[in-house]
Amino acid sequence: MKRKLMTALVSLMVAHSLTSPGDCLAGGKISFGVLPVMQALPLFVAQEKGFFRDEQLDVELVPFNSGLEKDAAMAAGRTQGYFGDMLTSIILGANQVPMRMVATVFNTTGDQRMFAVLAAPGTGKPSLTDLAQQGIAGSSNTIIEFVTVKLLQREAPGASLNMLEAKNIMTRLPMLLEGQVPAAVLPEPLVTLAEAKGALVVADDRGLGITPTTLLFTREYIDGNTETVRAFLRAVTRASALINADPESVRPIMIKYARIPEPLQQSMAIPAFAPPSVPDEGLVSEVYTWLRGRGILKKELAPDDMVRRDLLP
Repeated sequence: MKRKLMTALVSLMVAHSLTSPGDCLAGGKISFGVLPVMQALPLFVAQEKGFFRDEQLDVELVPFNSGLEKDAAMAAGRTQGYFGDMLTSIILGANQVPMRMVATVFNTTGDQRMFAVLAAPGTGKPSLTDLAQQGIAGSSNTIIEFVTVKLLQREAPGASLNMLEAKNIMTRLPMLLEGQVPAAVLPEPLVTLAEAKGALVVADDRGLGITPTTLLFTREYIDGNTETVRAFLRAVTRASALINADPESVRPIMIKYARIPEPLQQSMAIPAFAPPSVPDEGLVSEVYTWLRGRGILKKELAPDDMVRRDLLP
């Protein structure tokens, strides 16, 4: 009898050990890379309000100060997923670790903007074409250059862009305000801060829907933890709904986690977040084609190599 009991217990333990992490939502920890930006607010809200925990998830939001650090951690396997722009998502997935975008969490719809080209204070009202010839501070082969090219094409198709390399956003702002460069591309909330200090917005991406931020997981993690990823997205969807229903209630969370300049912390409008959606197929194709055309992306990818479409609630 004892021997049969021991055999049964051993069999049960072996069966439990063979259960994949995806079969038990509480069975594994998700390390998810984030940046201290407003567009990641649904992730911070889901964490602070316990929405991940309600889904029986153990989520660690791993903060990074730059996209480069975040990408390096992802490539090294220290995180299973991350928040990022569509360009770096595709580049990382093609060159370092197979990734899948699982959702878009923010986009520049309606009157919302994410990036703007600003002229230095005291330079009058130059056109975007003029500034493109004089030089715009930004970062080549990134979302910064992509959005600037797209804005320029709307004003002057065929015009060339003189991109002045200034990869560090926090040095790009003083360069603009001190007149060291004719113009610069900045993200929110630095756009609003620069405007308050005399810089002039010449063009921005509001209403264009060309700069979505996305959530990604490695292909390997998704394949082994499909239901866990779905639960993660349910928590984020719930957080987005809360932000839209009562934005002021999450302002303390935004101030705590997003890099909001002190003068704007109480006045900066909290953006609206549409429910997480599948990344737009047309835009994914456009970004992919742009990267291939510039020689940034050498590997051929099919749409299903970049996006997983069946995980949203």
